[in-house]
Amino acid sequence: ITLVQQFVRRTNLSDVFAVVDSVLEAFSPLTLTVSHVETRGETAQFVIAPHPELQQLHERLMEALAPFDEGDGPAEAFADGDEPPRPRDLEWVRNYRACASGAHYFPHITLGKGRVTEPIAPFSFTADRIAVCQLGRFCTCRVILREWRLKAR
Repeated sequence: ITLVQQFVRRTNLSDVFAVVDSVLEAFSPLTLTVSHVETRGETAQFVIAPHPELQQLHERLMEALAPFDEGDGPAEAFADGDEPPRPRDLEWVRNYRACASGAHYFPHITLGKGRVTEPIAPFSFTADRIAVCQLGRFCTCRVILREWRLKAR
């Protein structure tokens, strides 16, 4: 579940990690519910039911990490892989803050390319891992740069 996407200078990563450390101190593991599965365009995804603490975590991280947002970045900012990022990938990260955060935040788990025709029963799970990742093609996490575990408070 994406919480933030932005271009960050590699030289600022230790400061980014410290900010994430600070924000996460206020959060415990979250029990989230997959409400349904849907297809948007050619992509199938689990949709996460609205959850106030998840929204709050998203908003706090967006605010705390804003000073590190470079606004734009090159294709080289993405992890090397079999395929380079698409122009759409760069555009998505560039515009995430304006188009996909705050009131526009849509928490989901991408399943992949394809259509889902059968409904699923809602189910819950505990989300207790947070990671800062280097993105790859399709804006997916390709390299985990640092990982945290949320602890019960």
